[in-house]
Amino acid sequence: MRRSIALLCFLLLMVSGRGLAADFSELTNDLYIQDEVGILSEQQKEQLRQLGRGLEDATTAQIMVLIIPTLEGEPIESYANEAFRHYGVGSEEENNGVLVVLALDEPDNREIYVEIGYGLEGALPDGKVGRILDDYAIPYLSQGDYSEGVINLYEALYQEVAAEYQWNGEPVEPQAAASQQQEEGLPPFMTILIVSAILILITGGGGGKGGGRARRSRRGGYMGPGSFGGGFGGGGFRGGGGGSAGGGGAGRGF
Repeated sequence: MRRSIALLCFLLLMVSGRGLAADFSELTNDLYIQDEVGILSEQQKEQLRQLGRGLEDATTAQIMVLIIPTLEGEPIESYANEAFRHYGVGSEEENNGVLVVLALDEPDNREIYVEIGYGLEGALPDGKVGRILDDYAIPYLSQGDYSEGVINLYEALYQEVAAEYQWNGEPVEPQAAASQQQEEGLPPFMTILIVSAILILITGGGGGKGGGRARRSRRGGYMGPGSFGGGFGGGGFRGGGGGSAGGGGAGRGF
């Protein structure tokens, strides 16, 4: 009798929740980027799709970003888990998907959550995901630079998944907050030291060895070192592979 009552309560909770496929939008393009708000340009979306296609071709793993205007009062953790299962992020065999949900409820309910598939929980434990959010996403999101936060986060997660599969994929350079602060300006004494060192080198005839690592243009297109295993842009529409998740991940408000 007690078991029957417990089962009935569980079913009622399932029915009363929002875990219905109809609550989620149909895919408008390849799974990887679903921007219902329009914070990313078409060029930015295509750049991230290229990363997603290459990663999936080489590893079967999928990284999806779902940007929505509102959670309609639902906790973002449960929404992300339901969305992950609905879209089937990652392969069914390896459950190697990553889903980023960005909800832009204004003004006080802006949240982001990263849901990790079962198969990647070892590579991306909750604490590590939280640090990635703090370093690569939140500093930009909190300033209203949503596109930069999304791109940085996608690139950082891409690097982690590629490393887990020991795949030398597309070279990306996600910008951590510390790097951003350094780029914004140096303390005056550091500027003086640098200028002095340059003058010494010039007047002293110290010839540099030249070279220097070339960087790709920031957000201006990806420049890969030759051919990557898997090839970009192959094979038509990309949907989910049937992956599942158990609630691992981390989130932040901003």
